[in-house]
Amino acid sequence: MAFADATIRIGFLSGAVFQMYFVAIPVKQCSVRDQKTQAAASTTAPAATPKTAREAVEQGQQSFDRKDYAEALRLFKAALELRPNGDEARAALYNKACAHARLKKWQEAADDVVRAVNEYGLRLEVAVKDPDLRALRERREWLDALEKAKGGVSNRALIGARAEAKAPFRLARLFIFGGLGAGAALGLVVIAGRLIAALKGGEGAPELTESLLNFTINAAALAGFSWLFSRDYQSAEKDRRMVDREEALGRLLVQVGADREVPLASFRGAARPVLLAGSSGYISRALKASELHQTELRLRGISVIPLVLSSKDPGEKLRALKAEFRKEGGEKGKGFGKAEPAAPASTSGQQKVVLKQDKKWELRPTATNEWEAWVQEQREAASIKGDDDFYAQIQLDGSVRRSGLGIPPWDRWLDDIPELDSLQTKLTDGIGISG
Repeated sequence: MAFADATIRIGFLSGAVFQMYFVAIPVKQCSVRDQKTQAAASTTAPAATPKTAREAVEQGQQSFDRKDYAEALRLFKAALELRPNGDEARAALYNKACAHARLKKWQEAADDVVRAVNEYGLRLEVAVKDPDLRALRERREWLDALEKAKGGVSNRALIGARAEAKAPFRLARLFIFGGLGAGAALGLVVIAGRLIAALKGGEGAPELTESLLNFTINAAALAGFSWLFSRDYQSAEKDRRMVDREEALGRLLVQVGADREVPLASFRGAARPVLLAGSSGYISRALKASELHQTELRLRGISVIPLVLSSKDPGEKLRALKAEFRKEGGEKGKGFGKAEPAAPASTSGQQKVVLKQDKKWELRPTATNEWEAWVQEQREAASIKGDDDFYAQIQLDGSVRRSGLGIPPWDRWLDDIPELDSLQTKLTDGIGISG
């Protein structure tokens, strides 16, 4: 909010000045003393009803500074109804997003950011760096917003590019095989007519042997090019489904604090999680087997996500529901408190929101029904039948390196997966040996 605050205070001198300061000048937050002074002034002198969009935005900012987010939101909405110009609408929308975020109205906040970017020229980088939107950037709604906002780089696009890189020139091959197959089909139609004429015989009829040979060659060419085209097309579809599953995996939630849940995609580039899905006994055995290698595994960025499947432990579903009810009840009447420090910003649109203390050995999954649905889809994709205990190792880029049954081969992974700070990881994302 600090960035937007400065644009409001100094940006209404003129449209040109607003744009210059809004885009180019980094601004520090107001000090606590300044905020207290502003709050005291506002309580002793109530603001008059705003008559212009500018007045509404400025009064909204004053309400925001004294943490009256509901009133700030009302004023920012009023500003949008007072015929604002482009600069005023941009400021009102963006500050409205910040107010929505403080009120934990995540979807409304994300929608306001997208509209401010797409319709009023707000630079996405502003929202990526603003500490008032930090909580929003930890939500799945932010991932959706990046898909819609101009200049956003979605994780889907990044993983899609990696999937395409696994099959270089596939698009070119599809074009070539498709063209050659179409040419062979056209030639086959022409030669079929000549073959029919040769079979009828008569004066001037084509030679039967030559026509039959040409027909056979074109039929074989058509079959070969069709097979090559179908193989690449099916491979592309398989990769697309894989990317969809990995994108769905990135949207699943893990708990990293008492009241913080973040999508697994937030750990991309920072951790290589291992999902352990099965009975509570299986998870205990898998964790026990990892104890000997835990220090080395942590150097490789490996964390574990223990997921007790309800089919393996019927009481787990009830315990999960009770935990959700406790969490919802605990949030009611809870104050916002002091804002947490902002995480380092990224200029790619997707901010790395995980902090050092978030990179724990165990990450607790939430919304476990969504995790179980993903596990079932991954089982089917890997042709794993039954309901046996299951693991999946996830790479830095969010792709699934390997999934299988039983206890993960922790000791083998020490040889296959490089450490996070190694040159191999920096150059190749540390994909390691597949299989």
